[in-house]
Amino acid sequence: MKLKRAMAALAAFGLCAAPVDAAVPILWQIPAAENQLTTEAGRWFISGDGAVYEGSGDGNGFERRALPARRLDGTLQRCYFLGMAERHGRLYTICTDAALNPFAIKRLFSLDLSDPAAELREIYRPSGLALPNGLAVDAAGDLVLADSGAALLPGRLVKLRLDSHGQVTEQLTLHQFPLCKPNGVRIDGERLYVSLNPLSYVGVSQLKRYHFDGEALRDGVTIYDSWGFIDDFALTRDGVAVAEFLGGKVSHVREDGTLLKQAWFDQPTSVSALAGGVFPGGGIRVTERGHGRVVVEAEFGAWPR
Repeated sequence: MKLKRAMAALAAFGLCAAPVDAAVPILWQIPAAENQLTTEAGRWFISGDGAVYEGSGDGNGFERRALPARRLDGTLQRCYFLGMAERHGRLYTICTDAALNPFAIKRLFSLDLSDPAAELREIYRPSGLALPNGLAVDAAGDLVLADSGAALLPGRLVKLRLDSHGQVTEQLTLHQFPLCKPNGVRIDGERLYVSLNPLSYVGVSQLKRYHFDGEALRDGVTIYDSWGFIDDFALTRDGVAVAEFLGGKVSHVREDGTLLKQAWFDQPTSVSALAGGVFPGGGIRVTERGHGRVVVEAEFGAWPR
């Protein structure tokens, strides 16, 4: 793999720390790099403050392209983009006009993945959200959104029902958390995974798994807890790879909580397990918010579920 050889060369010349599986930056200049999405066709996207970017490359080098985003009135919109999800050949992403203002306008955008020249188009403005982040698609094809809530207040999961054309027909509260703030969310069949952080952002964070029938959560089980603020996470064949933002690491854990491996990063906000191709299979791709960049660690041993 060309990327692995590049890592080895960097280590040999002292440009990155040994061992060879140390993380290597592949993309820069992504302000407040937040979340990632790899589509079924293998395209990959990164969200951040100002734009959603599409990454591309062949192992010898990588580049990113900011996608134009247009509001309902057709004008271009600069937005703080967060969670992303894929549904029926379309990418959906949520954004806020101002991340630190819980009353700022929130916007849901959609991208036609069948058109390489397509732009993000605003399709809906959710109401009553404070700080939306994680986004997932359930078995019915509806969107499930994690709203962390305003400062020192708990958050909730919100469902956005979509019709056959991908338009929002209803917004409703799926689950209200009494004493914590949801961040990342993933759905695998009838299992819903969510990262939950304390109201003050200081304290014990949890990654929990629930049985989810599309309408309600029940039988919650804590998979992993941490003092490092759990941001986003990726489902793997062996369990879950968890980005611990304040802890500065990604932890790979089994569903029973057994720790498999950890690697260290600078303010990791999201992690993606890699299936191979341009990237090393079993490696991870991580967004680092502080540096505004994307890095790859080749030898992590986490394969996508």
